[in-house]
Amino acid sequence: MAEASNHLLDALIGLVRAQLLDVNTAIPGTIVSYADGLAKVLPTAKKRYADGDALDFPIIPNARVCWPSFAGGTAGVKGPVRAGDRCLLVFSQQATDGSDDRRMFDLQDVYAVMCDLGQSAAPGDDNESMSLFFGSAFLKFSPTGALTINAPGGTTFNTPETLTTGKLKTQGLFTYQAGLSGTGGSGVAATISGDIVHVAGSITSLGRPIDGSHTHSGVTPGGSNTGVPNA
Repeated sequence: MAEASNHLLDALIGLVRAQLLDVNTAIPGTIVSYADGLAKVLPTAKKRYADGDALDFPIIPNARVCWPSFAGGTAGVKGPVRAGDRCLLVFSQQATDGSDDRRMFDLQDVYAVMCDLGQSAAPGDDNESMSLFFGSAFLKFSPTGALTINAPGGTTFNTPETLTTGKLKTQGLFTYQAGLSGTGGSGVAATISGDIVHVAGSITSLGRPIDGSHTHSGVTPGGSNTGVPNA
């Protein structure tokens, strides 16, 4: 009886395992093409059968691509999906098309989560910082609170006003188009180390021009100094 019971148990285990071979949970995949939120994806794993055979999965034609999303979809991260990109295919435990079909973990009910599965590293990645990157451009947030921006193609700020509460330093050329103004408290002065080579326009201080266009009052021939510039 014990031997018969063992055979029955083995048969039941074999039946369960055979059924589980048709259950899809999560496998890696490669994007074949992408459009309008849906991707054709080729699973990179092989489907294994009870007799030991292992065959390629078919291309999944309509995998829903997933992105991190917050605040009702008003905040999130999204990138350009291209053929050859890696992803993780996650299969739903129920039909995702709104039907009453009782299928579970089926190939057609799948989501593609875009990820490199540990195959690549972000530019500037040191395993301590958090990075957001695209090509050679990246933002890197360090544990100390420092932010590094690397933008070889340039940076554009489209905002009505930008406020910096600390010091502002530039190592390159500083230019402006709409004017320059500033205020300083007691003991605060503007210091320029170097020559002012060219000024296209007049220079005024305390209401008086101090460039080559100004005049002086009380001028008489002789070696005395002139008075202050005229207003």
